Amino acid sequence: MLVNLVPISFQHKTTNRSTQNQRVTKPNLAPLAYDTVSFRGKEPLEDIIDKIKADLKDAIKNSDTKTIYNYFGIDVEEDKDGYLTISKYKQPSYDYTFEDLGIDENKLFKKVKQIKGDANFYKSQITDLENLESIGGDAVFEDSQITSLGKLESIGGSAEFSYSKITDLGKLKSIGRHADFYKSQMTSLGYLESIGGEAKFRASQITNFGNLESIGGNADFSYSRITDLNKLKTIGGSAYFTDSKIESLGKLESIGGSAEFSYSKITDLGKLKSIGRHADFYKSQMTSLGYLESIGGSAKFSYSRITSLGNLESIGGNAEFYYSRITSLGNLESIGWNAGFKNSQITDLGNLESIGGNADFRNSQMTSLGYLKSIGGDAKFSDSQITDLGNLKSIGRDAKFRDSQITDLGNLESIGRDADFRDSQITDLGNLKSIGRDVYIRCSKLKQKDFANIKVGGTIRKDYLQ
Repeated sequence: MLVNLVPISFQHKTTNRSTQNQRVTKPNLAPLAYDTVSFRGKEPLEDIIDKIKADLKDAIKNSDTKTIYNYFGIDVEEDKDGYLTISKYKQPSYDYTFEDLGIDENKLFKKVKQIKGDANFYKSQITDLENLESIGGDAVFEDSQITSLGKLESIGGSAEFSYSKITDLGKLKSIGRHADFYKSQMTSLGYLESIGGEAKFRASQITNFGNLESIGGNADFSYSRITDLNKLKTIGGSAYFTDSKIESLGKLESIGGSAEFSYSKITDLGKLKSIGRHADFYKSQMTSLGYLESIGGSAKFSYSRITSLGNLESIGGNAEFYYSRITSLGNLESIGWNAGFKNSQITDLGNLESIGGNADFRNSQMTSLGYLKSIGGDAKFSDSQITDLGNLKSIGRDAKFRDSQITDLGNLESIGRDADFRDSQITDLGNLKSIGRDVYIRCSKLKQKDFANIKVGGTIRKDYLQ
């Protein structure tokens, strides 16, 4: 290693000791020649390549692939037919490739049948995978020369096809983890049956889903060219259809995560029965939910074209019906959290029996709560058309009847917190037995004596202003 010894001269000019600042001139450094100093002792790249070529001269000449692989830390097992199982595959270095070493990669790879670990074909000159049947780990095809996967049947880890030249997946049947097709060249998934993790089709050339039946993680179809999901039955994670060309979900039966349908072209949910988490139908094109039975999280129907909830029986989270075209909740039996009916077209709650959170009926069109038995949170009836509470027995928190059309509380037995009757038309408290906190009756038709047989946890206030 050559080291340039640098002469350094210091010229100090020191002021009085009481002065805190000390002026020191910059040292005069001798100029350094390019590559004179190397504290790592790194050899020039050309020398490294020449040394490797010399070490592997005979192996390259005799096409001794085992020796070449071992030289670069790749373990090799050979079967009775002469086919190889290697521990991994990648270029020798980030600084140079097999081609730079004068090694023909196609000959080097010709007898490889299995790769136990990762296979990184980045900048590889291999054009044909020949006899390769399986990759145990991740596979990277970005910027490689490979156009077809040939006999390859399985990739145990993730597969990176983005910016690759691959146009044919050959006999590939399974990808164990994620698959990224962003900016890839293939148009069909061929015989591929399963992707264990996330699948990204955004901005890909794929139009044919082939034999694909399951995606274990998220599926992103946004801005893709896919129009038909063919045999796809399950998506384990979330599904994004925004600005995709898909019009029907076909045989798809379940989406384990959230489903983003906003601004999508989907008009038919096909055989879809369940969405595990949230569903956003904002500005979507479908008019019916078809066979869909459950939405595990929240559901947004605002500004959608949906008029029928089909077979939908449960919504686990919030249900937002603001400015939707839905008129009846049909078979829907439960909403797990908040329900927003404000400014909706709904006139019939159908089979709905429970709302776990708040219920906002302000400016809604319905006149009766029908089979609804419980509201777990607040209930807002102000400026609504409701005159009949139907089967409603309990309101878990505040009940606001101010400026409502209700005259009789009917079957209602309990209000968990405050009850606001101000400016209401209520004259009959029906079966009401308990109010958890305060009661407001200012400007109402109710008197304090009307609550004589009702357990009130707080104060009955007829002069309280809010």
